[in-house]
Amino acid sequence: MHGVVAVAGFVLGALLCLVLAVAEWGAWMLVAPGRRLGRDGKEPVSGPGEPIEAGTGDGLRLAGSWYPATSALAARSSRTAIVIHGYAEDPLGFRDRAEALARRGWNAAAIDLRGHGQSEGEHTAFGGHESDDLRAWIAVLADRVGPGMTLAVWGRSMGAAVALRAAVEDTESRIAALVLEAPYHDLEAAIAVLVRRFRLPWPRGLARLITRRAEALAGVSLTRPRPLDLAPKVAVPTLIVHGANDTLVALADAQRLAAAIPAAHPLIEVPGARHTDILDVGGPELLDRIVLFLEEIGTNS
Repeated sequence: MHGVVAVAGFVLGALLCLVLAVAEWGAWMLVAPGRRLGRDGKEPVSGPGEPIEAGTGDGLRLAGSWYPATSALAARSSRTAIVIHGYAEDPLGFRDRAEALARRGWNAAAIDLRGHGQSEGEHTAFGGHESDDLRAWIAVLADRVGPGMTLAVWGRSMGAAVALRAAVEDTESRIAALVLEAPYHDLEAAIAVLVRRFRLPWPRGLARLITRRAEALAGVSLTRPRPLDLAPKVAVPTLIVHGANDTLVALADAQRLAAAIPAAHPLIEVPGARHTDILDVGGPELLDRIVLFLEEIGTNS
């Protein structure tokens, strides 16, 4: 009998150690995802576009690229967009959206979130710090563009959460529209999906342990407020674009988020697209639909 108890205690202890090890590893992956490296093992240099910078309230230097509208008529435009990449993504891969917007008459800034690309910072906070950083970027662009800037923010995945939160918290109402590409409604739920993929037990509970430990490392909440909780407070026109085959954030969850936003336009579902390839699958036609939405807020600029 004592042997059975000893074995059971050993097994439970081993499982507990495994759970704690997974939580620790997952937490560090969340807050310190690392930076994308080039083939030569070095950080990639900035892509096309004029280098621009912003400073954060806690003293970090943030990097980005500026793409002025290319046509002679649009060059005088105050229509401006900020595009924001997702978690652990190479920001250079998101520059295509800024370039496309510039060709269609919009000034565009592609920014590197803290801890990504050429920006300083070690910890990612899923909006906990980044929404403040975005407001710093808005001030930089307002100085560059001048009075009457009409601003849209296009964020993907984590970038969408940052954009949504900044729009709610921006008391000066400088953001005129949002494009949310593959947004999640609840970060903890998205992490639970990843836990299930690894066939680990207790996915929601383990996701909670991971996020709580990550919050301790980052010194700020990563999961609260949830995008779904902020959605009813979004007062600007919002377009959600989501892949029909997204296995990280279900289409139904994106639809739930859209339904909670008072000024949301009909969600654009992209057949065959997953979480990371929406624009690749949607192609120029999808981009034209996004620009058409933005034109509704930029025609008077």
